[in-house]
Amino acid sequence: MSALLGNPMITTAALPLLLGIALGLFARFALPAASPVLTLIWAALLLFFYWDTLGPPALPPVAASQKLIYLAFAGIIIGLLPERPAGGRAASALAIVAVAAAFLWLGWRRIAVGSLDLQMIAAIAVGLLALVGAAIVTGKQPTSSSVEEPFLAPAAVMSLSLAGAIVSVLGASIVTGQLLGSLAALIGGWCLAQYLATLRGGSAASAGRGTEFLLLYAAATVLIQVALLAPKANPVALVLSSLPPLVAVLLRGPLRFLLPGARPLRPLIAGILIALPAMLAILTAIVWAPHGAALGFS
Repeated sequence: MSALLGNPMITTAALPLLLGIALGLFARFALPAASPVLTLIWAALLLFFYWDTLGPPALPPVAASQKLIYLAFAGIIIGLLPERPAGGRAASALAIVAVAAAFLWLGWRRIAVGSLDLQMIAAIAVGLLALVGAAIVTGKQPTSSSVEEPFLAPAAVMSLSLAGAIVSVLGASIVTGQLLGSLAALIGGWCLAQYLATLRGGSAASAGRGTEFLLLYAAATVLIQVALLAPKANPVALVLSSLPPLVAVLLRGPLRFLLPGARPLRPLIAGILIALPAMLAILTAIVWAPHGAALGFS
């Protein structure tokens, strides 16, 4: 059993996928919509995979990888803050500050050097796109529910994480690739459970705005670290990987009017459209993978 659980494919893909499915079923049958308890369970699972992949928190954190779990804690705290009637502006402002602070903390040494090479330009682009995406997704106001609405933010984070995992691994940053892969599989399991419910005529459970923020913040900060500190990662692929949240925002509403009679298909179509930049990122990373970086082979 220990050998089975020690297999990277189990801990990176199979285990988080099964946990995501279990969490999706639990949210449907045992919890009210967008419950804080659900956010706490997401947070516990997130920290489990951070701990399993990166090890326990170092005090003080020195390496960038050691800072990621502290950023995850920050995302959880922000995600658990109570909703305020002031609405989306306060949430968007907090998301902007959180992403900007993460970028500065992870990359302050590179920033202090002052060199503006291709890698740094790509990192800045990834940071800005992640900042804008987090601000818009977090600050969205509640709208009349459509069948695809609960899937948009999870699909965006899953696409970003999956593309980031492949780009990271092909860029010779295996650990961050494993972490992003676990996050993608976890959210994929959740989405699968919710989509099966819609096929049976039900409605998908919402993960909640707090959960959506902490998942997006976790994935975005890991992608920012890859962009800043993995010189073999393809810059174009990194930028493409950060686009799914923006695509998800653009899809809020149009599918309901373009495909009014295709209710069961709308979440699937939305997921495919959101994943298009991620697919391009993966293709770009594979085609232009540096010699010796792909999956650690030389």
